[in-house]
Order: sequence, then C-alpha cells, then structure tokens
Amino acid sequence: MDLTYTPGEERFRARVRAWLATHLPDPAVRTDPARLRQWHRDLHAAGFLGTAWPAEYGGAGLTPIEQAILNEEMARADAPNASGGMGVLWVGPAIIRFGTEAQKRRFIPPILAGDEHWCTGYSEPNAGSDLAALGTSAVRSGDAYVVNGQKIWTTLAHQSDWCFLLVRTARTGPKQAGLTILLVEMRSPGVAVRPLRQITGDTEFNEVFFTDVAVPVAQRLGDEGEGWAVVRSALVDERSGMATAIRVDEVLADLVASVRRTGRAGDPVWRQRVAALAIECAIVRTATLRNLTDQLHGRLDPGLASALKLFCSELNQKLTEAGHATLGPAGVLFPGGMGSPQRTSWAYRMLYDRCLTIAGGTSEVQRGVIAQRVLGLPR
Repeated sequence: MDLTYTPGEERFRARVRAWLATHLPDPAVRTDPARLRQWHRDLHAAGFLGTAWPAEYGGAGLTPIEQAILNEEMARADAPNASGGMGVLWVGPAIIRFGTEAQKRRFIPPILAGDEHWCTGYSEPNAGSDLAALGTSAVRSGDAYVVNGQKIWTTLAHQSDWCFLLVRTARTGPKQAGLTILLVEMRSPGVAVRPLRQITGDTEFNEVFFTDVAVPVAQRLGDEGEGWAVVRSALVDERSGMATAIRVDEVLADLVASVRRTGRAGDPVWRQRVAALAIECAIVRTATLRNLTDQLHGRLDPGLASALKLFCSELNQKLTEAGHATLGPAGVLFPGGMGSPQRTSWAYRMLYDRCLTIAGGTSEVQRGVIAQRVLGLPR
C-alpha cells in the first residue's frame, strides 16, 4: 500500500491549510447561526464544499483523495462544519446518486450555497435505530403522498428548510422493501417541530410531527420501495471519513495534556490507560485508510462503515471519560455555566458524547449489522 501523496495533492493540502489560517471563524462566534452560514458561503466560494461532486452540479470535481485531505485539514484546524452539514455530508451525495436530473438541478446548488439546510428524519419513538420497523406512513394520492407519523432525535430540525425523510409506503412483504425516501419541505402544512432539551443544556435534537402532509411524487428520491438502498448509501457517508481519525487524535492529545497538567503522568495505571486508548486511535487511522481505499475503487462497504461508527463512538466516550477523570471532583463543573458552557471542557464533552452511541444508529444496531452481514452469524 502506498501511503504517500503526490506533489499535486501536497500542493492542495498546503492551499487548504493556508486558506484556513486566514479564514477560520473565531471560537467566540461559532454558536452564531448567521456567522456559521457565512462560513458555509466562504467554504463554497473557495471551492471547499462538495469538492468531489461533479462540476455540472456546482461541485469542484476534485478527487476523493483531495476530499479526504480537505476533511483532514478541517479537523486538524478544529474548523466548524459547514452550517448545512447534513446536506453536504450525505443528503447531497444521495441526491447525486439516486436523484432525477430535475432533482439534482433543484436541490444541489442551494445545498452548496448554504441557502437551504437539511435535517434527517429516520428515528421514531417506537423504532429507534431499527429503521426497518418505522411506522411513519406515506400513502399515494394522485400526484402526492400523504404523510402521517412522528420522528424523534431529529438533529437541527428547528433550523432546517428540508427533511430527508424515510417513510413506509408498503406494509406487505419484507419490511425493508416497503421504505421510501421523500424530500419534504419543513414549511409544509402539517409539519410541527418541538425542540428537546439535552443534558448539556442544548436544544440540538427535536421531535417532528407529520399530520396529513402532502408531498409531491416529484419529491420522491429513487423509486418507491428503494428507501433502504438510499439510506444504506447515506449512512456509509455519515459513518465514515478520514476526519474521524484526526478528531480522535486531537482528543487524545488533549487527554495527554490533561494527564500531564494534573500530575498523573508518572502514575503507571494512568500511563497504561492512555497507552490503551492511543492504540485504539491508531486502529481508527488504519480503518479510515481502508475506507478511503474502498471509495477510490468505487466499493460500498456498509459493514466497515458500521464497524468504524461503533468503534469511534465508543472510543470517543472512553477518551472523554478519561479526560473527565483527570480533573477529579472538579470534573463535574461546567466552565461558563450550563447556559453557555465551554464546549471544549471535559464536562461538556463527556455529557455530549453520550449521544454518539445513539446518533447514526445505536451501538446495538451496529453490532447486529456486523454480526449478520460481516460475520455471517444467524439472527
């Protein structure tokens, strides 16, 4: 395996790094929605959004390697995500893969420009991460589907213009075969959003209710009953990426600094704990390189994506638990208070990271996927 970069790729890395050095938003304004929207537009103007998307849809037409380099440099600089994160990370790629030409022309440009933001409607109160068990229904009525049901844990639904919505269009046959993706405008009559207060004090998640919401058939993504394939593709985009390795390495570096700062560096128990976590971070780096290789060869590997998501989400929790433990009793304190906590503090990180083994598919679901589809074990 050749792990070196070409001279052209190294020049691209240098360009990204230099641009970030002069355009990165100040941490003090990273919770301001208006500033984050401007950051999204800055990234787009520089050609750093949708870098691997086809140029005819507004992408930069760059290679997957260049996309990985960009992700790596963004993570290394601790740059905030684009404000339309879900649209860029997996909704846009899904529309490019499965959408009609009219859908690509309609939705891709405003995603890249930051003019329209997306949320993802997967989980439900009675289904959770078992997407095949969801009950939100879409019944065909002429040129529209009538949608009824509820979603939960819908990230940023209260700030979104559109929803990438997984619905049930058939109740006969295999459960997965009855699923369809609809592109739903959040201002449609019958859509109601209710924010959920989290343990960190944030209101990032939401409940979303759909009552007789009419969605044009032209806003169906892919064929009716193809929703499972669309979602599997989108989840690979959501669960994998080179930036994951950089971010866990950064948390590891913060942990090492905290261990030294609190005088624990000479403690053999702590040294062993940090060493074990460092080994797991190295495993993440290797796995993300394997995932990148799959992308370069056009392979879709949901099993590896599930394994990477499971491993990384639990590793993040272990890292922040260790960082929190270095502070002893002071670890329970929230710098800045619950109303405006410092999001880099160990207290905030430990509480926030509770959601990582739920978001994007619970650890239990990932283990089931790996057991059945990778190891070939019976249900």
